[in-house]
Amino acid sequence: MKIVKGALFVILIVALAVGAFNLIFVAVSSYFGPFYEGDADQSRNFAIWLLGNAGIGLLSVVMGVVLYRRYLRKARV
Repeated sequence: MKIVKGALFVILIVALAVGAFNLIFVAVSSYFGPFYEGDADQSRNFAIWLLGNAGIGLLSVVMGVVLYRRYLRKARV
């Protein structure tokens, strides 16, 4: 049961982090206007968005696992 709870906790952390990143990305792009003038700029910005989501997702998985393991250690004591 600990594994299921841990997996759900990590999924929640990932969803919140990726959602926040996308919300910030959309807010910044709507404030400053479109980031691209041509196809090359649009492709670059898509890469920034895609790699940003991947990086945030990976970082949030690591942080979710670390936080859940710390929670388990404190609960045991």
